[in-house]
Amino acid sequence: MILRDTALRVSLAACLLADLSACGAAGGEIRSEGPAPSRIPWTGPVYALDWQSLAWPRPDTMDLTADTVLWGVKWHDWGSPRATGTGSVLDLACRSGCPHGDYPHYAVTIVFSGLVKRQYAAYYSHAAVTPVHPPAPGWAEDVRGVALHVPKP
Repeated sequence: MILRDTALRVSLAACLLADLSACGAAGGEIRSEGPAPSRIPWTGPVYALDWQSLAWPRPDTMDLTADTVLWGVKWHDWGSPRATGTGSVLDLACRSGCPHGDYPHYAVTIVFSGLVKRQYAAYYSHAAVTPVHPPAPGWAEDVRGVALHVPKP
């Protein structure tokens, strides 16, 4: 009886070890699938980096590219996965050739998306600009979709 109990325990232990050794990835390596999803909403600061990588929290004015500026922006849902704003885009490229001495501009809707979380802050990684009254002027072709800078992890 004692011999049979010992044999049963050894057999069960061998089966357990065989099952546990099959839990890893192929080749016995542990594989990481990335960070675990969280249901806890983000509560830290949220920024957008301009083309020079300057951080702006809820910017009312921001250099979107080297030649275009977001101006007079009013934001809705800042800090959410998609922040939407309304304002204008100014063309800085004309400098001395601007009509009437003013920079050309047009009214737009701006959507910042692609929220990327870093250690103590989050950053939008994409800007989409849509004219309020299409079509957009020819000089604004480069601002339809803009990849925003995001700090490296």
